[in-house]
Amino acid sequence: MNLGFIVHQLDAEFDIENIPPDEPFRRLLPKLYDAARIDFRRYMTAQFLRSFHGLMLENGDSVSKVYLAVFLSGEILDKIFSQGISDTLFFLHHPMDMESGNRGFLPLEERYLAEMRRRRISVYSLHSPLDIHQTISTGRAIAKALKLQDYKEYSRCSVGFAGIFGSLEEKIPFHGFIERVKAIFNINDVHFIQRLPDVYRIGIIAGGGAEVEYIKETIDAGCDTYLSGDFLNKVKTENSLRHRAEFEAIKDSLPINLVECSHYATEKLVLVNEMQDYFNKLGLETEFIGQSDPWK
Repeated sequence: MNLGFIVHQLDAEFDIENIPPDEPFRRLLPKLYDAARIDFRRYMTAQFLRSFHGLMLENGDSVSKVYLAVFLSGEILDKIFSQGISDTLFFLHHPMDMESGNRGFLPLEERYLAEMRRRRISVYSLHSPLDIHQTISTGRAIAKALKLQDYKEYSRCSVGFAGIFGSLEEKIPFHGFIERVKAIFNINDVHFIQRLPDVYRIGIIAGGGAEVEYIKETIDAGCDTYLSGDFLNKVKTENSLRHRAEFEAIKDSLPINLVECSHYATEKLVLVNEMQDYFNKLGLETEFIGQSDPWK
């Protein structure tokens, strides 16, 4: 299938022309690539470097298959390269790799950028547009998996709403809820702070939800449980240390259950379910490429 046709469909579906430049990648991507002395501007499209969403790498005209991933990492590219793959499209939620428990977002080594060009592997990335879309979004994918009733948006950000909240069909014991999310996200390790015995009304912010303001807004929405990728910021940067200190100062007084299932796991559902369905309906074969450690 023609790459231009696929890009046109995605651009229109997610209305990227009318969404402001993406945060945090507008700030972080150039800064981190320049610090690593990688000439990323040789590889990335001019349109992407204005908005930081949409077609990031345009390396061919034809797409035989779409691969989907949460982060653009050497780990997932090594898996693809080992199969001799070419003439494909990578659809990503983040245009960079991330160490959620250490350095945060990371630039891709230039050898990977060069190899994708050689293999005619193009890349399309949607961060904020995939978080705020009215039907296909990271939060809505989780709400659907939990079968939340009458869910609504909350936590307004500059480009839309960061969160979704709603109620389960019936109240369930807290530890039963933990087993349910383990199954939904296909993970063995879930971190939590239990404050209440049951779970019924849930607020969801997928991915990096480790901000005190998000938790307070979830409480204000009448929720008994906050579900996110992270409620505790584990990245070792100055800004992250500040967020962690703010959380530690109030965590013992919070009247809400806190559940985190990893940045990666909470953002993969929309790719595995809704976005694969989207591409399949266009007539494209798809494959989701997972990372080995959801908490890395």
